[in-house]
Amino acid sequence: MKVNQKGVTMYEQTTIAAIATPPGEGGIGIIRISGEDALEIANNIFFTRRISSFKEAVPYMMYYGRVTHESITIDRGLAVYMKAPHSYTGEDVVEFQIHGSIEALRAVLEVVLRLGAIPADRGEFTKRAFLNGRIDLTQAESIMDIITAKGKVALEQAQSHLSGALSTYVRKVREELKEFITKLEVTIDYPEEDLEDLTFEEISESLQQVDSSLTQLLARSERGRFIQEGFKTVLIGRPNAGKSSLLNALLQEERAIVTDIPGTTRDTIEETIRIGGIPLILMDTAGLRDAENQVEAIGIERAKKSMNEADLILAVVDGSVPLTTEDEHILSSLERRRAIVIINKYDLEQVVTTKQIHSLAGNDIPLVHLSARYGSGIEELETLLHQMLSMEDLDVGRKLFLMNLRHMELAKKALDAIKRAEEAVAQQMPADCIVVDLTESFRFMGEITGDTVDDELIDSIFKNFCVGK
Repeated sequence: MKVNQKGVTMYEQTTIAAIATPPGEGGIGIIRISGEDALEIANNIFFTRRISSFKEAVPYMMYYGRVTHESITIDRGLAVYMKAPHSYTGEDVVEFQIHGSIEALRAVLEVVLRLGAIPADRGEFTKRAFLNGRIDLTQAESIMDIITAKGKVALEQAQSHLSGALSTYVRKVREELKEFITKLEVTIDYPEEDLEDLTFEEISESLQQVDSSLTQLLARSERGRFIQEGFKTVLIGRPNAGKSSLLNALLQEERAIVTDIPGTTRDTIEETIRIGGIPLILMDTAGLRDAENQVEAIGIERAKKSMNEADLILAVVDGSVPLTTEDEHILSSLERRRAIVIINKYDLEQVVTTKQIHSLAGNDIPLVHLSARYGSGIEELETLLHQMLSMEDLDVGRKLFLMNLRHMELAKKALDAIKRAEEAVAQQMPADCIVVDLTESFRFMGEITGDTVDDELIDSIFKNFCVGK
């Protein structure tokens, strides 16, 4: 690495290249080159009638031409030159957009590597953007959040982070902490001056504001996890209650095997649907009963584990037969859980009553009557799910929240340090004791944006990215 004239650390001066589009056939494929030799390499293999040499290319303008090596045309397509420092990586960047044939893409990449580029590591383009000061670490991580977003709300939040909303919040908190630390250090360094510009009451009040802000952010982030990762929604019930039929009805496809034989579902089946822009990770589990063999027993244990870890439980009851001991046990376990009771097989004469359900699961538990086999009542269930998820959307999705575990852990550590400082203030401990905790909180918040992060952590973060990004 080296430092440029503006004092920004620049990445080592190598030129990297990679295919930037997913593997497989497609209408367009992209090869990305970044580094000081990008334009020279492109000039050697891309030819267009509009200019005599690609070195004359106007930055950010697309040129149609052919990619050629040793007088053989590999493919025809577009090329664009993005001049440093106004590019994604902050370096000279050239992109070829050709047909999405994997063979054509590999052939172009092979030629680019022969001419001096080296293969890009996972996330190396974004890593260079970070190291060259184009983006901070939260913005870099938000790029992967955009790529992996599982719903509209998650996408909106990731785009907000990319625009700098989280960075702005973190730096505001750090600026407040820095101000506290500076004033306290003045009282430590110049005790004879008898400075009274920062009393214990004033710093306590200010720290409470930071405490409250971080506490609210973390609370939103815990709930925001549903928006980012999806609601883990488990279908639970005894054998033949209709769980697999319900899964198929929600998915509108025959995903799970449905038979009249109890115990057909032996393992957990997982599929995802989207309701109100928020993903539901549906898990069909083995029916809960006394297992008849070891394989079924394993499936039942997995079902119980899924139920304990679920964000939402869809408890399926066969309404055409009396409640069994297994039904009663399941319903009794739903109290104070986010759950919906589904009384299935409503096309048959009903034996189970609403009163029985409420007596076991509580009066507040929402109920839906439906026939998974014929699809009646499915719309009512989807409406209820939409209402439940919309509440999360309105409460969380429109406000800033943390989207990955690294940020949440650092924010928790920063908050813990703030609370220790508050305790020190309450006990009127020496100022240097308070400064230690505030400095620690300041450092943890800086790790979120990458202002106080080491090379090893940076490498581990970008290794989670895909090649070409």
